[in-house]
Amino acid sequence: MNTLYGSTPEEIEALVVSSGFPKYRAAQLVDWIYQKNVLAWDEIRNLPKDALQKLSEKTQLTALELVEEKKAAAGSTVKFLFKTEDGHFLESVLIPQREDDEEPGGRQTVCVSTQLGCKVQCVFCASGQGKFTRNLTAGEIVEQVARIARLTGKKITNVVFMGMGEPLDNFEATMKAIHILIEPWGFAFGARRVTVSTSGITPKILEFVKAVDGRVRLSVSLHSSIDDVRSSLVPINRRYPLKDLMSALRRINRDLKREITFEYTLIAGVNDTAEEAEGVSILAKPLKAKINVIPYNPIAEYPEKAPTPEAAEDFCRELENRGLRVTLRQTAGREIEAACGQLRLDRVRRKE
Repeated sequence: MNTLYGSTPEEIEALVVSSGFPKYRAAQLVDWIYQKNVLAWDEIRNLPKDALQKLSEKTQLTALELVEEKKAAAGSTVKFLFKTEDGHFLESVLIPQREDDEEPGGRQTVCVSTQLGCKVQCVFCASGQGKFTRNLTAGEIVEQVARIARLTGKKITNVVFMGMGEPLDNFEATMKAIHILIEPWGFAFGARRVTVSTSGITPKILEFVKAVDGRVRLSVSLHSSIDDVRSSLVPINRRYPLKDLMSALRRINRDLKREITFEYTLIAGVNDTAEEAEGVSILAKPLKAKINVIPYNPIAEYPEKAPTPEAAEDFCRELENRGLRVTLRQTAGREIEAACGQLRLDRVRRKE
C-alpha cells in the first residue's frame, strides 16, 4: 500500500509533478508530514484544495487507525493498538524516562513494531508465539511515531526498533524507515537517538552497520552465553550460532569502533547462573559492550519465572565484578502487557 508516510522527497515530488503541480508543492507536503505530523488531508493548509483532492485520489496519506490506548497505572508507559488497512493489528509503546546526564529534560521513547508477528519465535517473547502475518511497510513503521506524538502531545526524543517483529528480517522497510527518521527533511532525529535491536541475523547485522555507517545504535539480544541454552531461547541461534555472531560483532567493533549493547533477558533458573555471568563477560569484555539486564516479563506460553529483585541485582553484581558496564532495566508497563517481550496480537487471537 502506498502512503505519503514512508515516502521520500523524491517519491513525493514524482507524485506531485505527475499530478500536474509544481515541484515546490512536494517540499511543502514533506514538511507537513514529517515536521508537523499531519494525519488528515484537511490539516494541510498551504496547498490548494484542488491539489489536495487530486493527490488524495492517487495516494493515501496514512495507513493506520488507533483502536485502543492503555496507560499503566504506575508511571506513564502507554501502549497503543493500531489497525492496518488490511485489518491486522500492531502494537507500539511510549516509554517516558526520567531526566539523566544524557537527556536533561527526560526522554520520550517510542518503541515501534516492524512486523505483524515474528518468525524468530523466541520462547519468552509474546510477539513470536502467534503466526507471522507480514512485514510492515516503512510508512506503517514511521507513522507509529507520528501518531503517538500527535496523540500524546509529547516531543518524541528517541525511537527503538524493539516492538513486534525482527527489524533485520524486514530489512528494506526498516532501512527506509530509519532514513526517514534521521534525515533533516524527515523527523530529524539524531542517528544516536535511534536504536535497532536484533536477535542475531548475522549477515544482516553487517549489512545494517555498513548502511548506517555505524551511526544508528545496535542492540543485540544475547540472553545466554551458552549455545545450547541460547538455541532453546532464541531458535535462530541454531542457524547463526554464537561464534558466527561474535565474529561479526568483533569486525564491527574493530572496523567502526562503535559501541554494541547486549540485551539479556534474565529468567530464574534458566540463564541466571555464575557460569552464564562468566560467559557473558568473555563475550562482552573484548567488545567493551554494555549489558542491559531485563528481568523476564512473564507470558502465558512460557511458564518460567522472573528472577527476584535480589537475584537480578546479584547477577548484575557478578557482571560488574568482571569489569562490565551493566544496567538493570526497570520493568515498565508490565500490567498492560507493554513491557519488553510482552507485545502480542491478543486482539487477533480473541477474534479467532
